[in-house]
Amino acid sequence: MKGKGASATIISVGNEILSGDVVDTNSAWLAKRLSTQGVDVEKIMVVGDDMEAISEAIKSCNSDFVFVMGGLGPTHDDVTREGVAKGVGKELERNEEAERALKEKYGISGTLLKMADMPEGSEIIANPVGVAPGFRGDNIFVLPGMPEEMRGMFDGIASFFRYDKGIRKEEWIMTDKSEHEILEVLNEAVKEFVDVKMGSYPYADREDEEKSYKLRIKLLSADPEALKYAKRWLEERIRIC
Repeated sequence: MKGKGASATIISVGNEILSGDVVDTNSAWLAKRLSTQGVDVEKIMVVGDDMEAISEAIKSCNSDFVFVMGGLGPTHDDVTREGVAKGVGKELERNEEAERALKEKYGISGTLLKMADMPEGSEIIANPVGVAPGFRGDNIFVLPGMPEEMRGMFDGIASFFRYDKGIRKEEWIMTDKSEHEILEVLNEAVKEFVDVKMGSYPYADREDEEKSYKLRIKLLSADPEALKYAKRWLEERIRIC
């Protein structure tokens, strides 16, 4: 699909994330991939293994694309399918293509075939790493929560999210100066380079058990020349601040 200025919402599903037992690395990975491909993530949500919570999260989304990750296994607490179906107002039905693949490729039968249930009209997203298939309905993409599976499946559909301006590249500038020291330079750069997105991120650097604060500046653009020029322009002005 081609287009400009697309937005996305990411929804991670799992009680284990809400309890702090598992760190949600999926959202960070997917947000970065989408950003480089021209899709701006405007919201990231985490909900538990609860059909109503998933449904309400889906209904609250106004983004061009919605990604739901987790809860596609065959166990009692894997209710993402049901939550997505309710969220989009469709019935859950057995997908014949998914059922056939589970039976023929993995010898799965009985209650495990729950993994072939999807909202009516869904398209399968193949899982090259694991068993449970993902699915797509309109602008909603549903993927497993296992990082290796999610990443492998996204790679299979990544070309769908490449936009007219092309893949965006990033550059970083590191400085010992604080944000307030270079605030005017940053504000000027944002106005000067309208095709380059910029963000400044303070971080703590520990050396010899002493903590000092430093600054990272991220530059992102689909125009490599503008990106190169903006980085050089910023580096020169930060140096003399």
